[in-house]
Amino acid sequence: MLSGGREGSRAWSGPVAIVIALTVAGGVLRFATLGVQSIWLDESATMILIHRGFSDMLSHLTASEEAPPLYYILVWGWTRLFGLGVVSFRAFSALAGTLTIPVLYLSGAQISRRAGLWAAALVSVSPSMYYFSQEARAYALFILLAAIAFLCFQRALEQPTGRRLWLWAAMSILATLTHYFAAFLFGAEALVLVWQLGWRRIAPPAAAVIVVGLALAPLASAQSGKASFIEATSVARRVAESVKWFSVGNYGSSILLATALFDLLAVGAVALLVLRGEERERLRARDAAIVGAVALAVPILLGLAKIENIFDSRNVMPVWVTFAIVVAAGIGTARAGRTGAILGLGLCALSVIQIVAVDTIPAYQKDDWRGVASALGRPAPRVIVAEQYGSRPLYIYMGPLEGPSAPQITTSEVDFVGLRKRRTVGSTVAPIVPLTPPHGFTLASVRRTETYAISRFTAPAATTVTAAELRNLSGQQTSDVIIQR
Repeated sequence: MLSGGREGSRAWSGPVAIVIALTVAGGVLRFATLGVQSIWLDESATMILIHRGFSDMLSHLTASEEAPPLYYILVWGWTRLFGLGVVSFRAFSALAGTLTIPVLYLSGAQISRRAGLWAAALVSVSPSMYYFSQEARAYALFILLAAIAFLCFQRALEQPTGRRLWLWAAMSILATLTHYFAAFLFGAEALVLVWQLGWRRIAPPAAAVIVVGLALAPLASAQSGKASFIEATSVARRVAESVKWFSVGNYGSSILLATALFDLLAVGAVALLVLRGEERERLRARDAAIVGAVALAVPILLGLAKIENIFDSRNVMPVWVTFAIVVAAGIGTARAGRTGAILGLGLCALSVIQIVAVDTIPAYQKDDWRGVASALGRPAPRVIVAEQYGSRPLYIYMGPLEGPSAPQITTSEVDFVGLRKRRTVGSTVAPIVPLTPPHGFTLASVRRTETYAISRFTAPAATTVTAAELRNLSGQQTSDVIIQR
């Protein structure tokens, strides 16, 4: 018995060491580059909210966000310990993203240890998982909690004890308290559990999750409408965008070619699972595939039926976990041989290339509000005209700013800010700023970079302009007109 125990320990020591190495490498990758990119609009909204006192933050949650409160509560406490800077904010997401790596190993190991190792490798270098690990938003925590809930679901299927089922319910509740879209994953997992175990055993823990969901309904209703921008694009286009996010991220080097190659390798891994996988591997991967497919199909169908048009790439990113498990099962199946290793290394190589490209090429990065603030220079009495909600990220980098309290504004300097527009297909659209001066002003300078442009107009003395005139010159009636004292 002692000898068997030692042999079992040695059998586990190799995989554990690899998982630790992957977790450390993934953590270093995430934490070391937290400050490479500027914050963008959504991050700035979260940061401004968290700057408030605790009760004030909760009372303003419905005004600025469209997610439940758990992330904001946790990150509020985190930033009180580690500071309110950009890197401190993002470090919470980086930690969540790093912890997702060993969770994916444990989830994949429910199929086989090799599948677990490949799942950990895929998540450690996934461009999308890397992106959300560096964003001051709720998504990294949502992905982590959804991954843990899925692991609990797998274990409940394997050994359906009351403890395991209630643990699955508890993690589903935490995921639901982080993002409303957790309901789709929970529903898909509950369906599979009922199918395989019967509804009597599932009903009590599932009912607890449903009760929490119903308790969140008033908050969700109060927050509805803030994601109306989603409806501006068709469901088909959003599905196509999700394919990119699930593969190699939304922007990057030769993104369409990279997505096609990644998906081809992923399909090859699934084919390996079907053709060479053992029955146990196929059955467990099938459960993951069903959960992922249902969790994606329901919001897509709701959108197509115009019942609730809320399908969006970001919202469904935790579903990536289920598909990563299926792909890892194919790569790691016992009879995959060299083919599996080649497919796995190819997927990881494509992922790393995209991460390096984004970190080194500004065209693929988030909007450079940090660069804009630096180019505007030290605080000075002036008016800044930027795109809608541009005052939020500028506030983070420049300090207190305010909107006009009257239609007319008196100033001696007006600065127009334009950002480049990224496109999936083709090069980015260069930033545009007006060169025609407001009445009474003359063009003083124009600064152009790859990611932003600034045109500066000055007057010899304080001159009155209107916000309407400035918005007309900017070409956007929704532009933010910002006053810096």
